[in-house]
Amino acid sequence: MANRYSEAYNKWKEWCRIVQNATNINLKEPEEVKAKRIKKALSAYDFFVNYYFPHYATDPCADFHIREAKAVKKDPNFFGVWEWPREHAKSVHANVILPLWLKADRQIRGMILVGKNNDDASEQLSDIQAELEVNQRYIQDFGFQMKSGSWEEGNFTTNDGIQFIAIGRGQSPRGFRNREKRPDYCVVDDIDDDEIVQNPDRVEKVVDWLLGSLYGSLEIKSSRLLVIGNRIHPSSILANIVGDVANKPKRKGLHHSKVMATVDGTFTGKPTWWQKFKSKVLQIRFERMGMTLALREYFHKAVIRGKIFKNEWIHWGRIPKLQDMDYIVAYFDPSYKAKTTNDYKAVKVWGKKGIKLYSIDAFVKQTSITEAVQWMYDYYESLPEDVICDFFMEEVFLQDMFYDDFEVEANIRNYFLPIQGDTRKKPDKFARIQALSPYYERGLVMHDIKQKNNYHMLLGIEQTLGFQKGSQIHDDSPDADEGAIHILQSRARVEAFEGRVRSRKRTGGY
Repeated sequence: MANRYSEAYNKWKEWCRIVQNATNINLKEPEEVKAKRIKKALSAYDFFVNYYFPHYATDPCADFHIREAKAVKKDPNFFGVWEWPREHAKSVHANVILPLWLKADRQIRGMILVGKNNDDASEQLSDIQAELEVNQRYIQDFGFQMKSGSWEEGNFTTNDGIQFIAIGRGQSPRGFRNREKRPDYCVVDDIDDDEIVQNPDRVEKVVDWLLGSLYGSLEIKSSRLLVIGNRIHPSSILANIVGDVANKPKRKGLHHSKVMATVDGTFTGKPTWWQKFKSKVLQIRFERMGMTLALREYFHKAVIRGKIFKNEWIHWGRIPKLQDMDYIVAYFDPSYKAKTTNDYKAVKVWGKKGIKLYSIDAFVKQTSITEAVQWMYDYYESLPEDVICDFFMEEVFLQDMFYDDFEVEANIRNYFLPIQGDTRKKPDKFARIQALSPYYERGLVMHDIKQKNNYHMLLGIEQTLGFQKGSQIHDDSPDADEGAIHILQSRARVEAFEGRVRSRKRTGGY
């Protein structure tokens, strides 16, 4: 334990050195220059961030940083949640910069910082103590800050009598005050974890503690409570606070800032923090994490994998030669918004041999229909001459503007793709896709091992594993799977029936 604290203390001292070196000042600065700067800093949050915290402000503030900081400052009884993606600076702003902005404007009497445990909270509290002790610019403009206490113990007081306290999840906050001053700013930082969200009783207990003991320890007349984090589970602590859990009430007066990594909530959209991230950088991260995890960490769409289709049912292996397949079908699900890039276009190629079903290839992407059509043409042209693959698409999509995309590509390649309309009157989508699960469970589905590094194939599997009632995850890939498998199984049934008829005719059965 001593070694741990010694290591943490050394890291903290090194950080203090960085803060001090980054905040050099002009000791001969005229008072009128200083006064003008302070006035601007108290009104313009982005200026406050850039001048006093250059060691954090390596990129300009996002629009939502400024907007949400102003919202907290404007309302002395702020009660809200910041649901922001990973690496979007929610902890830096909520735990360090925002409370120091409030302190500079004399709008804070005491602060409680809550983490998963006391050590975690104390370590986070060390960041604000570093600023108060060695940030030369903040000290020059707002006075000498430190008086007593240490972040290692999770409790220190500033020169103007403001107490800063760190506590862990569930720890009693009762009785916290410095003389007549009760804490009036509390930030609860990322107190969900993978273990607790699996236990609804523990989650409910923490929610009751947070809204009862913790919130009740703050000043009644005016106090700010801010909960920040990612939604790592549909029934997480954060989701309960927001009121997004079934049979739970919406919190009256709750300010909910829900920021996604991209403006339109898609993997390919413009970054919300465009001042820091490029689209390509984010897309690489999403692809490497996989769809389910990326949706959770960057888009607040927590999906419980394997509720209907389980991970252990996904099998990879060598598949028969295409020439040896009984049938091969490529099924295209274009989604209803043909010309946009917001929805997934899915083309799934499946084969059948005997009773086994083989996932051969895939195109699953948020893109225009044009790119999906081009992929189908390329796949068709890549097939050996002795391999027959039938292309299908729901009949309604083969009309109007959808047909135009095929016609454009046909003019370029000098032939029409032999794609057929699926005229089946489809039942409920959920029931259709769910009906595929027995094939997976019985081991009748095999994915081509050669495609194990194919991003489109993997993304399709992510959609399948995340498929469930009420899920916000896209289901275009499993929908295309169902279309292809239905056609394969229908052909097998027809052939089997015709075979029985021929057999009975030969034996005089009729």
